[in-house]
Amino acid sequence: MDAKRKMLMILALAGLAVGAFGVVEALMHGTNATALTSSVPWGLGVVVYLYFLGLSAGAFLVSILVYVFGLKRYEPLGKIAAWAVVVTEVCAGGAIALDLGRWGRMYRFVLSPSLDSPMLWMFVFFTLLLVIYLLKIKAITQGCDECVRKLSIVALPVGLLFYGTNGYFFSVLASRPIWNNPLVPFQFVLAALLTGGALLAVLALAFPPEGDDYDGLMRGLGKSILFLLVVFLLVEAVTITSGLKSGKADVVVAINAVVCGPRWWSFWIIHLVLGGLLPFLLLVKNGSGPRDVCQAGLLILATFPFARYDFVIPAQGLPMLPGLDTAFIHPRLSLSYSPDMGEWLVTVFFLALALFGFLIGPKLIPALFGSKEGDAHA
Repeated sequence: MDAKRKMLMILALAGLAVGAFGVVEALMHGTNATALTSSVPWGLGVVVYLYFLGLSAGAFLVSILVYVFGLKRYEPLGKIAAWAVVVTEVCAGGAIALDLGRWGRMYRFVLSPSLDSPMLWMFVFFTLLLVIYLLKIKAITQGCDECVRKLSIVALPVGLLFYGTNGYFFSVLASRPIWNNPLVPFQFVLAALLTGGALLAVLALAFPPEGDDYDGLMRGLGKSILFLLVVFLLVEAVTITSGLKSGKADVVVAINAVVCGPRWWSFWIIHLVLGGLLPFLLLVKNGSGPRDVCQAGLLILATFPFARYDFVIPAQGLPMLPGLDTAFIHPRLSLSYSPDMGEWLVTVFFLALALFGFLIGPKLIPALFGSKEGDAHA
């Protein structure tokens, strides 16, 4: 292991050790250890879940394109994508399980299911997808190409249903004006493809896959990321402008809370400038190479959690009924929310867990990462 990877491993282990305090607190006290209120029931844990969900969906798509549709261009990334799905799924599942508060009661999904509950189907499809990809990784290591293809075919509808259910879950909540938008499921798909592609760009530079046309592969991946970035920003702009011109007071107030509220800097500076403009400039410049694609991917990965935060939190800062916020005053009914230390520590834990998973992957399952060590690229 080269010096850079050793430093990253030390960082990951330190993050796991520090974040473990937050995880233990969440296991012992549930949501009582968070800054969540009855009015703001979804906080940083949901943001982390959506972030890793997007990463897993993007990696899932690349894996499907390779093993189901035979897209040879991305074949060197197919094995890495399979591992990326497992790592990000585990982190997403852990984050949302701790955020539920009564995580120990998750067995009731199985014992007393409510078939019309989107949350039930999220749980079912999540479990199925994780099992399929664990079996798929085993088939890859055993060299059973036919098994890999069959598992990928089975994973296709399961994955689409899982990721679609998440977008549907938000879009049907009429009391949240930003979420209750027909474009939200489409935005979920675009966000997943964008962040998943960015993740694979970083992994492809750290662990160069086998193949003679490595630079061509990275440039092709960079063009795909650029296209997805532009489309995502355009859809986001359409959503905001159409909402502001809709004349609906609750929609206008909700959008203004994002673009003009106390956290305006998160939307304009971190999301649009650092996560949009700079990656765009890196990807469109002449002679854009693997390092430029990787740097663009890193910027997108580092800034997209802020975009997810701006999507989840401000929408809950508005009363669902006029006057509801003043009908009864209590700290646990507050519309204001700021994550406490325990929630940040849980976030650190799962970010460190993802980093640890990607660093340990080549040691645990070297067949997924090819024969090159990637020291010259890391």
